[in-house]
Amino acid sequence: MSLALAPALVVERSTPMGDAIELVVHHPTSAAAVKPGQFFQLAVAAPQTILRRPYSAAWADPQGGRIGFIFNVVGAGSGWLAVRHEGHELDLLGPLGRGFNLEGARPVICMAGGLGVAVFPGVVQALVARKRRVTMLLGARTSSQLLPADRFTGADVLTATDDGSVGYQGPVVDLLPLTLGRFPSPQGQGRGGGVDILTCGPTPMLQALIENVRQLGLPLESIQVALETPMGCGVGTCLGCAIPRTGGGYLLSCIEGPCVRADRIDWGRMTDAFHG
Repeated sequence: MSLALAPALVVERSTPMGDAIELVVHHPTSAAAVKPGQFFQLAVAAPQTILRRPYSAAWADPQGGRIGFIFNVVGAGSGWLAVRHEGHELDLLGPLGRGFNLEGARPVICMAGGLGVAVFPGVVQALVARKRRVTMLLGARTSSQLLPADRFTGADVLTATDDGSVGYQGPVVDLLPLTLGRFPSPQGQGRGGGVDILTCGPTPMLQALIENVRQLGLPLESIQVALETPMGCGVGTCLGCAIPRTGGGYLLSCIEGPCVRADRIDWGRMTDAFHG
């Protein structure tokens, strides 16, 4: 795997939802190399910042040589990135980590909570290109914090908001049992046994999903999780992104993830971490 360590030119800046920022950069080498679910370490030059910041590629356009990043402002580093605009340069390191395994023929349910949605425009695009049936479940506190449904062309989009301002009122995890009813299960596999689930969001949402899945009798190996763990180096050196592994020990989400099969994670030892 070849890594890009070179400046990328910002060609577009927008606010696609709530207070989130989307930066589109032109860097043909990275756009051709990145796979859905992988991330980049972006250098920042804010005062008193040293480490790069990890951001998943929201989508990539290999033909146009462009990559999109969607993020919230949560500190000095993201604040510095948020005021970049057309003509500025960003220093990228990546693509890094393991993306989602998108191969197969089964229907796919993608579930995103909050800014976990940032990874899914490119994921859905790649799944649809593989002619897989996709249902996108979007959850947020309120309607203004939802990425517009037209960013998921080819997918059936269902929404849930905490305040009921659009879609179902309640957590997005509640939509899973309703969605599974759309898919027939192969004989002997139980309800929803013929479906793959890809998800990203805050740790409490992921834990609720795992509990829900266990109650429904779905196999954990059919679920892939894009982890939002804090990262320092992004290449397995600092050990800052360790998460508890099933059977004991830890795995590093920067090199063994960030997209990991749910059965590899010890959810009983998983703790809530920073996510923005």
